[in-house]
Amino acid sequence: MSDNNFTIQPIELFKVLSDPTRLKIFQILFKKEARCVGELVEILDQPQPTISRHLNHLKKLGVLHCVRDGTWMWYEVADDLPEWCRDILDITYEQILTKDINMPKPA
Repeated sequence: MSDNNFTIQPIELFKVLSDPTRLKIFQILFKKEARCVGELVEILDQPQPTISRHLNHLKKLGVLHCVRDGTWMWYEVADDLPEWCRDILDITYEQILTKDINMPKPA
């Protein structure tokens, strides 16, 4: 769990989600089990360094957290997000699912 989630500011949340790749990562991970970088690389068809960079942005803000399992890093949406942040993310997730905005459907 991250202790920095209470420092999340709305403008920072919107900035981090304004990038299409980070928004896709968020959509894949939200309400789903953890995923490793390799799975996200395959799903998004982007290079590993690009995916890792975007994951780091989300992790630094406190939206994601990761767990190391041997050589694997597993990423998931932080479960201790402030309520206002969780509400915004819930609405965003639902809107992505109901709109045809060229996003991959979660598995």
